[in-house]
Amino acid sequence: MDGSAPVSERVPGVGAAVEVAAVPGGRTAAVQCAAVVSDHAGFADLAGAWDDLWARSPSATPFQTHAWTSAWARAYVPAGRLAVVTVWDGDALVAAAALHRVRRGPARVLVPLGGQISDSTDVLLDPSVPDAGPRLVAAVLAVPGWRVLDLPEVLPGAAAQQWAQHWPGAVRRAGASLSLELPALPVTEVLSRVPSRTAGTLRRKLRKIERLGVQETEVAPDDVPRAVEDLIRLHEAQWAGRRGNPEHLTERFGAHLADALPRMVRRGEAVVVEYRLDGELVASEVDLVGHTQLAYYLAGISPALREHVDTAVLLVSGALARATRRHVGGYSFLRGEEDYKLRWRPDEVRATRLLLARPGPLGSAGYFSAATAGSTVMALARRALRGRARDLARTVMQGVRTLRARASARA
Repeated sequence: MDGSAPVSERVPGVGAAVEVAAVPGGRTAAVQCAAVVSDHAGFADLAGAWDDLWARSPSATPFQTHAWTSAWARAYVPAGRLAVVTVWDGDALVAAAALHRVRRGPARVLVPLGGQISDSTDVLLDPSVPDAGPRLVAAVLAVPGWRVLDLPEVLPGAAAQQWAQHWPGAVRRAGASLSLELPALPVTEVLSRVPSRTAGTLRRKLRKIERLGVQETEVAPDDVPRAVEDLIRLHEAQWAGRRGNPEHLTERFGAHLADALPRMVRRGEAVVVEYRLDGELVASEVDLVGHTQLAYYLAGISPALREHVDTAVLLVSGALARATRRHVGGYSFLRGEEDYKLRWRPDEVRATRLLLARPGPLGSAGYFSAATAGSTVMALARRALRGRARDLARTVMQGVRTLRARASARA
């Protein structure tokens, strides 16, 4: 065989061939390649390379970790619908997009793994590889059978914001969810942000919590599956008779958390916290830990504890302390504008829905118009509805969410 001719070599865990070119001295240098993973086992095999790329991606959040996305895929995505796009320099993963195929009306759409239970969406790009973004664009376009790539919750500064500039087809941006954030400071310093009267009220609540003697512990990785079961049990009791998210009580949601969180806790990407009073478990909480933020994700709270203390103050003050200990820059409440968040006077961060159409005369085939019209109607409704009308709308939407969760669980 000609010594200068390329040969093929398998990258461990990828299942795709990489071209290897000969260089002087008998050595070889791996040539760039891309691959698409469409099965769960293949995605699982990417864990090490994916974790390394996530660590090198400064804007990545816990919702792009391998543990979170692969566990969600196992719980929510049927075999064959995965489209995990990877770009390689030899055996180093330098760009990736964790996607799957769905049909929305007449349109075939690529959407991120993580779905509606994930508060941010993004792609992973190695900042030290200048052409990683354009190569990922080319790799996504090589995936067959879709018309639009829909990234619903792209934060300011996310890699996808700049990545979209390389997109050769039509691009549409629309407003998405609002997240609320605080600086990661001791709670005494955070209170300086709020009006003096509110700060005084919060200090009294904090003193009451301290007098009650609630004990806080972080759950070890091997004990996380048990802790998840207890958290969901408390969460169900917390929201009984009220408008909670019905998806949080489905079997697949619990399976996802029990699968993802042990590894995330072990890698420092999540914290599961339990609160006990006189030895009895009265609250549990999941925080997700990124490069620059600790984010509150989910809690379960005993109704009995709510009779004694302001549980929101308990959880926020504890999370701020954890964020400070971990030396991250911020604490995020994630999505939503609930009153218990607003009283801390948080900063607002608006995400963007990023829609990218496959190049060609069909464009988005009407998907852009339908998607942005729906977002506009919902935004107008939130601003216009007040009092009983808003309560009625929330009740209707709660019913719709419940029906969707049940239908999806049966699918």
